[in-house]
Amino acid sequence: MAFVELAEKSISVACAENFFRAVMMQTLSHWKRLFDKACTLECSDLRLVGRDFEGTFFSGPGRIEIDGSSSIRFSMYGSAADGGAAWCKMISARENPYEALEQFRLFATDYEGNEWAGGYTAIDFFTDHKYGWPLAGELQGLSTKVSGPWVAQNSSVELLFLPPFHLPMNEWMMTTTTLGEEELGGSRGPGRQVIDVLGTRVVFANDLSGDGLWLTADTSDQLRHPEAESWLSEPLRILMGAIIYPRLTARNFGDGSAFVTLLPAPRQVTPSPFGLMQPVGLDRTHDERFWQLYADILSMIAAGDGMGMQGHEVTRLYEELCQAQRGSRWSILLTLASTVEALAKSLMSEGDRRSEFSDDTLKAMEKHLRAWGGDAALRGRMLSNLGFVKQRSPLAFLRTLGKGGTVNPAHVDTWQKLRNSVMHGEMAGPWSTAEGDQHMQELIALVHDLTKARIARG
Repeated sequence: MAFVELAEKSISVACAENFFRAVMMQTLSHWKRLFDKACTLECSDLRLVGRDFEGTFFSGPGRIEIDGSSSIRFSMYGSAADGGAAWCKMISARENPYEALEQFRLFATDYEGNEWAGGYTAIDFFTDHKYGWPLAGELQGLSTKVSGPWVAQNSSVELLFLPPFHLPMNEWMMTTTTLGEEELGGSRGPGRQVIDVLGTRVVFANDLSGDGLWLTADTSDQLRHPEAESWLSEPLRILMGAIIYPRLTARNFGDGSAFVTLLPAPRQVTPSPFGLMQPVGLDRTHDERFWQLYADILSMIAAGDGMGMQGHEVTRLYEELCQAQRGSRWSILLTLASTVEALAKSLMSEGDRRSEFSDDTLKAMEKHLRAWGGDAALRGRMLSNLGFVKQRSPLAFLRTLGKGGTVNPAHVDTWQKLRNSVMHGEMAGPWSTAEGDQHMQELIALVHDLTKARIARG
């Protein structure tokens, strides 16, 4: 069972510096200064490669521009050993945009000798291409294999969020400014939180500079490469209802080498009402529940076999809710209603899916319908509808949960009403009303109750 350290402490800057230097952040500290803001990697060689047996199609000098937020873009002045083959590959990539293996892969060497992998990318011309091949494209990330004395020596994961966001922490950092013997002032702020879960210690810590949030953990039998770096940030997206991804990750292999990855992470994290629990509370009890929920969600994610780097089903549902905030009230209600149904279905066992009507009753009804001599089209439609009755509906399951106290029955009624209307073309009002806001709050509460039931199931 997950255990959260909850005793409040204060740590001096000197102790914090020793902790950061001796235990954590050895790998990403080397890269933080380069990637915490917009920057450009000047490259001596960029290579656009096809399948393994196809080799390199384009190569040449160029640059990778990182704008400090969600964009990583490259441009290059390429040359092609076989222009005809390169052109055919470009046409094939454009005609098959959903076939990853038909796309180009980017590899780069910067002027410091670092080798970077940029993954699959769609390319285009960025200027007049009468001379050579001036090509450009977007990247979903950059990775490099590193080694050296500054790489962590233990098998572990490091995540760095730039810029940081607020989380409750039970260890505080204190700084004091002095002039000679005179103390001029000081400050105190959140420093660190340690959670014991999945056979290891997960550590959250604010950077001493104040411009980064670190999340680190040694690997274990339950928290392992390569899924660990994805798993560790997923509970934050569920808890805060926000799109939260690290800017930098390090996968430390324990032999002095690591994979360092740069991701196009959001530059602002704002908790939303969809979050299961907001990070800001009035007392320590709130903070305790927040971190216990984090540990429970992480345990649920680790138990979800086969989900891997794609994200847990609950995480993906909350990501959809986060994205829905950009739309109209109708789109928000559609997403909430669909999320409730998806969570209900994920909770239903084989027994729960059995119809509330007996097999004999269903067979008798089917026999009756087939014997009916009326309109054939109507008979076919009624037989088709009978197929839905042969399995228990999510609504019937939700009503059972309401009777057992897992969810509020009134919220189930609201869901039934709104689901049937918004999913069948009845648009919601574009403006806020007391009734509309109340319905939305009830749907959010129903999503939260179902999420807690899903977490408890593991």
